[in-house]
Parts: sequence; structure tokens; C-alpha cells
Amino acid sequence: MSENNKEMMERGKPQEMDAAILESWAQGYMVGSLIIMAAITIANMRRGVILHKLILLELILGTFMGFFMFTKPPVYGWFLSATAIPLNTSWSLHNVIAWMKTKPFLSKKWSWFYIGTVILAQPYWVVEIYANFTFFNNINDWFLTTRPYEAIFRDPWWLFTTAYLFYKISTHYRIPILTLVVISPRFGVLMVSMVFSIVFIVLDIISVTGGFNTALPEGLNPFWKLAFVFKCLTDSIVLDDFKTALDRLMRQKMRREGFNDYGERHIQPPSDMGTTVTSSDSRFSNPVLAAAHAGAYNALTAEEKKAMRYEDPLSEDTLERRNTAESALEAELDKVRSRVHGKYPNRPPDPVDEELARYGGRNTDLESGLGQSLQLGQEGRTQQRDFQTFKSPT
Repeated sequence: MSENNKEMMERGKPQEMDAAILESWAQGYMVGSLIIMAAITIANMRRGVILHKLILLELILGTFMGFFMFTKPPVYGWFLSATAIPLNTSWSLHNVIAWMKTKPFLSKKWSWFYIGTVILAQPYWVVEIYANFTFFNNINDWFLTTRPYEAIFRDPWWLFTTAYLFYKISTHYRIPILTLVVISPRFGVLMVSMVFSIVFIVLDIISVTGGFNTALPEGLNPFWKLAFVFKCLTDSIVLDDFKTALDRLMRQKMRREGFNDYGERHIQPPSDMGTTVTSSDSRFSNPVLAAAHAGAYNALTAEEKKAMRYEDPLSEDTLERRNTAESALEAELDKVRSRVHGKYPNRPPDPVDEELARYGGRNTDLESGLGQSLQLGQEGRTQQRDFQTFKSPT
């Protein structure tokens, strides 16, 4: 940082017209954006979800730094330094939020490494807060030394999160970015915001190292504010973790293509109420879930099976009984699906020997032999079945 730059910052708030206008615009842009995002977050957040509350807290903490242009020395230096504390806290909180959103994709080891390095970076921010106070109150010049290192202790986790999300979209979900944007413009806004945040992070680094000394008013750097706004936008535009959001989008895509939430083709119950659904039914794409469907359907009473027949015309009484029976069937299937899919979140929901063995011969979920039906599913198992491509069994 040049001597002129330093002297100007020591005098307090910008004195030149161009500098005052630029700093005022940047602060107004940041505060206005954060307030709007906070309002949208409040409107969309769900009660009891800690991630949503942390996002709202991140936005609130970031707004305090946008008002120091209204003060005059010596209040200016004290106010700027005091509001830097919630701002730096918001930056660290953003990395915690990024970890929470990425965590479902990470192994336990890498998840601990991610959050562990975020924690190890916090002593730097203690030093940075002190250096900020002493510099803007004309005590010492430590801030000139610590400020260029901010990006190192603030942004590596965000760069990893952005790159890793794009990687998972292209490899795990195997869906083109443009297709994803068409399915969900909201997710398109999220990815564009990520890219813009990285662009402004790079510009911030260039500005801090003196790359824009002749292009911008002395001592001012609006780029960190722009980067911060776009990082906050990625948090508020999609409140849930990335895996939950992407799984929801994939379910929408699957429904459009004729599949249900678990990769099964939509089917109708057999027209003959005496027919038994078997685990090798070719209308299912996954033998384990076919077996689960078999156990659940066969557990229904004859009256419930009759109610599920698609008669023409349907009486109101038949329609009501059919809906009740379908709801009961789905409730029983969800018990199996939650265990099969929840236990193996990082792999396709193919039949798994351990899961089959755990259910085999037991009637813990359905009273009429779901365990036996699941064992039948092992007989029709096809190796390396790919859930994402929805292949039908041969």
C-alpha cells in the first residue's frame, strides 16, 4: 500500500469527491442487498432448521459495516473498527454454512478436515480485528501487513465449495449445467452468483496488492463488498444443503420422464385383484424396491386391494378407499426406502447384501413378510445397476 494511500486512510473517511461517492455507493449496495436477502430468507426459512437461522445471522452481521460513512472522526475510526467485528464473524460464518451445505457430499474424514481448517483460521481474525482498530485509530500500522492476507484466511473454502459443487453436478448427477438451469432457474442464479463471487475475490486481491492504484480513488476497494454480496446470495437463494436441493431437482426431472422418486417406473396395480405382485416384476427398475413393493402390496387386505383397482367409473366410496389404501402402501414403502437410501447416501440405491441380510426373514416393517419378499429381490439382482440412468432389468 502506498504512502499516500496510508495517509489518506489515517485521516479517516474519504475526503475527495470521487472517493466519497464510490465508498458510499459500495456501502449502500451492500446494505441494501443484505437487507433484501434477509427479508427473503425470513419469508422462506423453515422453523427449527439451524442452517436457515445461520444464513439469516450471516446477513444481519454483515450489514453493520455499511454505515461508517455517516460518522466523522474520531467516531469514524471507532465505529469502523467496531463494525469490523461482526463483519469478520459473518465471513467465518459463511464458511461454516458452506461446510454444512457441502457436508452431505463429503466423507467423514474430509468433512472434519474442512471444518477443522476453518476453526484453525480464526486466530488470524483476532489479530486482524486488533490491527484494524489500531490502524484506523492511528496507533500502529499492523493492518498494512495483515490486510493482504485476508483472502488466504477467508476464501479457500469457498473456492473449494464452488468447484466441488460443479464437479458433483457433472459426475454424480450427470446432468448438463444448461439442463439444470432449465429445470430450476433458481439453481442457475446460485451458480452464476458463485462465479461472480470468485471474480470479485480475484479483483479484491489485485486491488489490495496495488494493481488498481491508478484506476480507483486512493485507499478504496469496493470489490470485497461485491464478493461478499454474491456469496451471501448463494446462501439465501437456496437455503437447504446442496444435496437436498439437487435431489429435489432430480426428483422433478424423474417425474417428467415417467419415474417416481426412487427410480421406479410408474405402474398401476394389477387389474386382477387375485394377482400377486412379485419381486421379479419387470415393471420395476430396482429389484430391492420391487420386493419392497411386493411385500407392501401383498400385506394389504383383499378389500384394500380391491379398492386400488382402477375401475371405470369410480364411485366416491371406491375412490376414497383407493386413496386410503395407496397412502398406506406408500407409508410402508417409505420405511424401507428411508433405510436403504439413507444408509448409503453416496452410492446408487442398488441392492445391498448387508441390507438384504438385515431384513431377511424379519417382519419388523410389514406384518406380512416383507423380509421374505426382500430376500426374493436378491434372486433377481443385476450387478452394477445404475440408478441415475434408470435402466430396466433384463
